[in-house]
Amino acid sequence: MVSYTLPGMTEFSELNLLFLSFYRDARDIFFDDVEIESVYGGFPGSPLCGGRNNIGDPVWLSDVEKCLARYRDLGTACNVTFTNQFATADVIECDTYGQGILDMLDTVSPEPNLANGVILFSDAMNDFVRSAHPRLRRISSTTKQLESIEATNREINAFDRVVLNYNFTHDEQAISAIDHREKLEVMVNEYCTLGCPFRLDHYRATSECQLKGVPCDFRCRHKPAPQVWGFLNGLIEGDVFLKNDQVRHYANDLGVGSFKIVGRGLSRYDVIDSYLYYLIKPEHWYEVRDYLIHRDYL
Repeated sequence: MVSYTLPGMTEFSELNLLFLSFYRDARDIFFDDVEIESVYGGFPGSPLCGGRNNIGDPVWLSDVEKCLARYRDLGTACNVTFTNQFATADVIECDTYGQGILDMLDTVSPEPNLANGVILFSDAMNDFVRSAHPRLRRISSTTKQLESIEATNREINAFDRVVLNYNFTHDEQAISAIDHREKLEVMVNEYCTLGCPFRLDHYRATSECQLKGVPCDFRCRHKPAPQVWGFLNGLIEGDVFLKNDQVRHYANDLGVGSFKIVGRGLSRYDVIDSYLYYLIKPEHWYEVRDYLIHRDYL
Protein backbone atom coordinates (compact mmCIF):
# COMPACT_ATOMS: atom_id res chain seq x y z
CA MET A 1 0.00 0.00 0.00
CA VAL A 2 0.98 3.63 -0.58
CA SER A 3 0.23 5.53 2.61
CA TYR A 4 -0.38 9.29 2.36
CA THR A 5 -0.64 12.21 4.75
CA LEU A 6 -2.57 15.26 3.55
CA PRO A 7 -1.78 18.96 4.15
CA GLY A 8 -3.87 21.72 5.68
CA MET A 9 -5.44 20.02 8.71
CA THR A 10 -7.15 23.33 9.53
CA GLU A 11 -6.45 25.40 6.38
CA PHE A 12 -8.17 22.87 4.11
CA SER A 13 -10.24 21.08 6.73
CA GLU A 14 -13.55 21.01 4.82
CA LEU A 15 -11.81 19.86 1.64
CA ASN A 16 -9.90 17.16 3.53
CA LEU A 17 -12.99 15.94 5.35
CA LEU A 18 -14.84 15.73 2.05
CA PHE A 19 -12.07 13.67 0.44
CA LEU A 20 -11.96 11.44 3.51
CA SER A 21 -15.71 10.89 3.28
CA PHE A 22 -15.18 9.93 -0.39
CA TYR A 23 -12.47 7.53 0.78
CA ARG A 24 -14.91 5.95 3.23
CA ASP A 25 -18.04 5.88 1.04
CA ALA A 26 -16.73 5.76 -2.56
CA ARG A 27 -13.57 3.72 -2.22
CA ASP A 28 -13.80 2.49 -5.81
CA ILE A 29 -12.84 5.91 -7.23
CA PHE A 30 -9.49 5.77 -5.43
CA PHE A 31 -6.45 3.83 -6.56
CA ASP A 32 -6.70 0.34 -5.10
CA ASP A 33 -3.29 0.57 -3.45
CA VAL A 34 -3.53 3.94 -1.67
CA GLU A 35 -4.56 4.74 1.86
CA ILE A 36 -4.94 8.07 3.67
CA GLU A 37 -3.34 7.66 7.04
CA SER A 38 -3.13 11.19 8.42
CA VAL A 39 -3.38 14.94 7.95
CA TYR A 40 -0.96 17.60 9.15
CA GLY A 41 -1.03 21.29 9.96
CA GLY A 42 -1.24 23.83 12.75
CA PHE A 43 -3.71 25.82 14.77
CA PRO A 44 -3.31 29.62 14.75
CA GLY A 45 -1.91 31.49 17.68
CA SER A 46 0.64 29.10 19.16
CA PRO A 47 4.31 30.19 19.11
CA LEU A 48 5.24 26.52 18.78
CA CYS A 49 4.12 26.47 15.14
CA GLY A 50 6.76 26.55 12.40
CA GLY A 51 7.44 25.72 8.78
CA ARG A 52 4.59 28.03 7.82
CA ASN A 53 3.19 30.89 9.88
CA ASN A 54 0.00 30.24 11.82
CA ILE A 55 -0.73 33.79 12.92
CA GLY A 56 -4.00 34.84 14.50
CA ASP A 57 -6.05 34.53 17.63
CA PRO A 58 -6.00 31.14 19.32
CA VAL A 59 -9.12 29.08 18.73
CA TRP A 60 -11.15 27.66 21.59
CA LEU A 61 -9.79 24.32 22.74
CA SER A 62 -13.31 22.97 22.40
CA ASP A 63 -13.07 23.79 18.67
CA VAL A 64 -9.66 22.08 18.52
CA GLU A 65 -11.30 19.00 20.01
CA LYS A 66 -14.13 19.12 17.44
CA CYS A 67 -11.64 19.40 14.57
CA LEU A 68 -9.60 16.45 15.78
CA ALA A 69 -12.73 14.42 16.46
CA ARG A 70 -14.04 14.91 12.90
CA TYR A 71 -10.81 13.44 11.54
CA ARG A 72 -10.82 10.68 14.16
CA ASP A 73 -14.36 9.66 13.20
CA LEU A 74 -13.11 9.17 9.63
CA GLY A 75 -10.24 6.99 10.86
CA THR A 76 -7.51 9.55 10.18
CA ALA A 77 -4.69 10.63 12.49
CA CYS A 78 -3.71 14.28 12.98
CA ASN A 79 -0.10 15.52 13.10
CA VAL A 80 0.36 19.01 14.51
CA THR A 81 3.26 21.07 13.12
CA PHE A 82 4.98 22.31 16.27
CA THR A 83 8.21 22.78 14.31
CA ASN A 84 9.38 26.14 15.65
CA GLN A 85 13.17 26.07 15.79
CA PHE A 86 13.18 28.26 18.89
CA ALA A 87 10.69 26.27 20.96
CA THR A 88 12.74 26.23 24.16
CA ALA A 89 11.57 24.74 27.44
CA ASP A 90 10.57 28.24 28.59
CA VAL A 91 8.52 28.90 25.44
CA ILE A 92 6.73 25.56 25.86
CA GLU A 93 6.05 26.18 29.55
CA CYS A 94 4.54 29.61 28.84
CA ASP A 95 2.35 28.37 25.96
CA THR A 96 -0.59 26.87 27.84
CA TYR A 97 -2.63 27.01 24.62
CA GLY A 98 -0.07 24.84 22.79
CA GLN A 99 0.01 22.46 25.73
CA GLY A 100 -3.79 22.28 25.54
CA ILE A 101 -3.56 21.29 21.87
CA LEU A 102 -1.15 18.50 22.79
CA ASP A 103 -3.54 17.33 25.51
CA MET A 104 -6.35 17.21 22.93
CA LEU A 105 -4.13 15.30 20.48
CA ASP A 106 -3.43 12.75 23.16
CA THR A 107 -7.09 12.43 24.13
CA VAL A 108 -8.76 12.49 20.71
CA SER A 109 -6.85 9.66 19.07
CA PRO A 110 -8.29 7.47 16.29
CA GLU A 111 -7.29 4.10 17.69
CA PRO A 112 -4.42 2.56 19.64
CA ASN A 113 -2.41 1.55 16.56
CA LEU A 114 -2.92 4.88 14.73
CA ALA A 115 -1.90 7.58 17.16
CA ASN A 116 -1.95 11.31 16.54
CA GLY A 117 1.47 12.90 16.25
CA VAL A 118 3.65 15.98 16.64
CA ILE A 119 5.97 17.13 13.88
CA LEU A 120 8.82 18.83 15.70
CA PHE A 121 12.21 20.46 15.39
CA SER A 122 13.65 21.48 18.75
CA ASP A 123 15.19 19.14 21.33
CA ALA A 124 13.06 20.78 24.01
CA MET A 125 9.84 19.97 22.15
CA ASN A 126 11.01 16.41 21.59
CA ASP A 127 11.80 16.01 25.30
CA PHE A 128 8.47 17.51 26.33
CA VAL A 129 6.37 15.30 24.05
CA ARG A 130 8.33 12.17 24.94
CA SER A 131 7.86 12.88 28.66
CA ALA A 132 4.35 14.35 28.85
CA HIS A 133 2.69 12.57 25.91
CA PRO A 134 4.48 9.27 25.24
CA ARG A 135 1.51 7.94 23.25
CA LEU A 136 1.88 10.62 20.56
CA ARG A 137 4.06 9.89 17.55
CA ARG A 138 7.18 12.05 17.45
CA ILE A 139 7.91 13.04 13.85
CA SER A 140 11.21 14.69 12.93
CA SER A 141 10.52 17.64 10.63
CA THR A 142 11.99 18.15 7.18
CA THR A 143 12.73 21.72 8.32
CA LYS A 144 15.84 20.30 10.00
CA GLN A 145 17.32 19.78 6.54
CA LEU A 146 19.37 16.74 7.56
CA GLU A 147 22.27 16.86 5.11
CA SER A 148 23.56 13.30 5.22
CA ILE A 149 22.30 9.75 5.31
CA GLU A 150 24.29 9.21 8.50
CA ALA A 151 22.37 12.04 10.19
CA THR A 152 19.11 10.68 8.81
CA ASN A 153 19.85 7.24 10.24
CA ARG A 154 20.58 8.73 13.66
CA GLU A 155 17.25 10.52 13.46
CA ILE A 156 15.45 7.36 12.34
CA ASN A 157 16.67 5.59 15.45
CA ALA A 158 15.49 8.42 17.73
CA PHE A 159 12.02 9.18 16.32
CA ASP A 160 8.86 7.36 15.33
CA ARG A 161 9.01 8.93 11.86
CA VAL A 162 11.44 11.13 9.92
CA VAL A 163 10.45 13.39 7.02
CA LEU A 164 13.20 13.18 4.41
CA ASN A 165 15.24 16.20 3.32
CA TYR A 166 13.66 17.06 -0.03
CA ASN A 167 17.10 17.20 -1.70
CA PHE A 168 17.25 13.39 -1.40
CA THR A 169 13.84 12.83 -3.01
CA HIS A 170 15.30 11.53 -6.29
CA ASP A 171 18.45 10.01 -4.78
CA GLU A 172 17.47 6.35 -4.79
CA GLN A 173 20.94 5.25 -3.72
CA ALA A 174 20.76 7.49 -0.64
CA ILE A 175 17.26 6.31 0.25
CA SER A 176 18.39 2.68 -0.09
CA ALA A 177 21.08 3.38 2.53
CA ILE A 178 18.57 4.58 5.13
CA ASP A 179 17.77 2.18 7.95
CA HIS A 180 14.16 1.33 8.84
CA ARG A 181 12.68 2.94 5.75
CA GLU A 182 9.26 1.98 7.08
CA LYS A 183 9.72 4.99 9.40
CA LEU A 184 10.60 7.34 6.54
CA GLU A 185 8.19 9.89 5.06
CA VAL A 186 8.93 11.32 1.61
CA MET A 187 7.35 14.50 0.24
CA VAL A 188 5.97 13.77 -3.22
CA ASN A 189 5.39 17.31 -4.51
CA GLU A 190 7.78 19.74 -2.83
CA TYR A 191 7.51 23.12 -4.56
CA CYS A 192 10.91 24.49 -3.54
CA THR A 193 13.72 24.33 -6.10
CA LEU A 194 16.27 21.55 -5.65
CA GLY A 195 19.23 22.71 -3.56
CA CYS A 196 17.77 26.12 -2.66
CA PRO A 197 20.50 27.85 -0.57
CA PHE A 198 17.96 30.00 1.27
CA ARG A 199 15.60 27.30 2.50
CA LEU A 200 17.06 27.15 6.03
CA ASP A 201 17.00 30.96 6.25
CA HIS A 202 13.32 30.89 5.29
CA TYR A 203 12.46 28.34 7.97
CA ARG A 204 14.45 30.29 10.56
CA ALA A 205 12.71 33.56 9.67
CA THR A 206 9.31 31.85 9.86
CA SER A 207 10.06 30.54 13.35
CA GLU A 208 11.25 33.95 14.54
CA CYS A 209 8.13 35.67 13.22
CA GLN A 210 5.84 33.04 14.74
CA LEU A 211 7.35 33.73 18.17
CA LYS A 212 6.68 37.46 17.67
CA GLY A 213 3.18 36.83 16.34
CA VAL A 214 3.81 38.68 13.07
CA PRO A 215 3.63 37.47 9.44
CA CYS A 216 6.91 36.46 7.85
CA ASP A 217 7.90 38.69 4.93
CA PHE A 218 10.88 36.56 3.85
CA ARG A 219 11.54 36.73 0.11
CA CYS A 220 13.68 33.97 -1.36
CA ARG A 221 16.41 35.34 -3.65
CA HIS A 222 17.01 32.02 -5.37
CA LYS A 223 15.92 31.92 -9.01
CA PRO A 224 13.23 29.23 -9.20
CA ALA A 225 12.95 26.68 -11.96
CA PRO A 226 10.45 27.60 -14.70
CA GLN A 227 7.01 26.35 -13.76
CA VAL A 228 3.72 26.49 -15.60
CA TRP A 229 0.75 27.53 -13.47
CA GLY A 230 -1.25 24.61 -12.16
CA PHE A 231 -0.27 21.22 -10.78
CA LEU A 232 -1.38 19.13 -13.76
CA ASN A 233 -0.33 21.80 -16.27
CA GLY A 234 3.34 21.83 -15.38
CA LEU A 235 4.10 21.75 -11.67
CA ILE A 236 4.14 17.96 -11.78
CA GLU A 237 7.37 18.33 -13.76
CA GLY A 238 9.10 20.04 -10.81
CA ASP A 239 12.63 18.81 -10.16
CA VAL A 240 11.78 17.28 -6.77
CA PHE A 241 8.30 15.94 -7.61
CA LEU A 242 7.63 12.22 -7.61
CA LYS A 243 5.23 10.79 -10.15
CA ASN A 244 2.94 7.90 -9.33
CA ASP A 245 5.16 5.20 -10.79
CA GLN A 246 8.10 6.48 -8.74
CA VAL A 247 6.00 6.60 -5.56
CA ARG A 248 5.00 2.99 -6.05
CA HIS A 249 8.59 1.97 -6.72
CA TYR A 250 9.68 3.60 -3.46
CA ALA A 251 6.83 1.97 -1.53
CA ASN A 252 6.99 -1.50 -3.04
CA ASP A 253 10.68 -1.95 -3.85
CA LEU A 254 12.46 0.29 -1.34
CA GLY A 255 10.07 -0.11 1.58
CA VAL A 256 9.40 3.61 2.18
CA GLY A 257 6.68 3.76 4.80
CA SER A 258 4.72 6.87 3.94
CA PHE A 259 4.41 9.84 1.64
CA LYS A 260 3.44 13.45 2.26
CA ILE A 261 1.47 15.65 -0.12
CA VAL A 262 2.68 19.24 0.24
CA GLY A 263 0.05 21.96 0.18
CA ARG A 264 0.15 24.30 3.18
CA GLY A 265 -0.10 27.88 1.98
CA LEU A 266 -0.63 26.86 -1.65
CA SER A 267 -3.48 27.48 -4.06
CA ARG A 268 -6.60 25.40 -3.46
CA TYR A 269 -6.55 24.53 -7.17
CA ASP A 270 -3.11 22.96 -6.85
CA VAL A 271 -4.05 21.09 -3.68
CA ILE A 272 -7.15 19.62 -5.31
CA ASP A 273 -5.24 18.61 -8.43
CA SER A 274 -2.53 16.97 -6.35
CA TYR A 275 -5.21 14.96 -4.54
CA LEU A 276 -6.71 13.92 -7.86
CA TYR A 277 -3.33 12.87 -9.25
CA TYR A 278 -2.03 10.90 -6.27
CA LEU A 279 -5.29 9.47 -4.90
CA ILE A 280 -8.04 9.25 -7.54
CA LYS A 281 -8.21 7.04 -10.62
CA PRO A 282 -7.89 9.24 -13.75
CA GLU A 283 -11.27 8.20 -15.13
CA HIS A 284 -12.92 9.85 -12.11
CA TRP A 285 -10.97 13.14 -12.07
CA TYR A 286 -13.57 15.20 -13.90
CA GLU A 287 -16.57 13.96 -11.98
CA VAL A 288 -14.79 14.70 -8.68
CA ARG A 289 -13.78 18.15 -9.92
CA ASP A 290 -17.33 18.86 -11.11
CA TYR A 291 -18.69 17.85 -7.73
CA LEU A 292 -16.25 20.17 -5.97
CA ILE A 293 -17.18 23.05 -8.27
CA HIS A 294 -20.84 22.64 -7.40
CA ARG A 295 -19.91 22.46 -3.73
CA ASP A 296 -18.03 25.79 -4.16
CA TYR A 297 -14.70 24.26 -3.23
CA LEU A 298 -12.96 25.69 -6.31
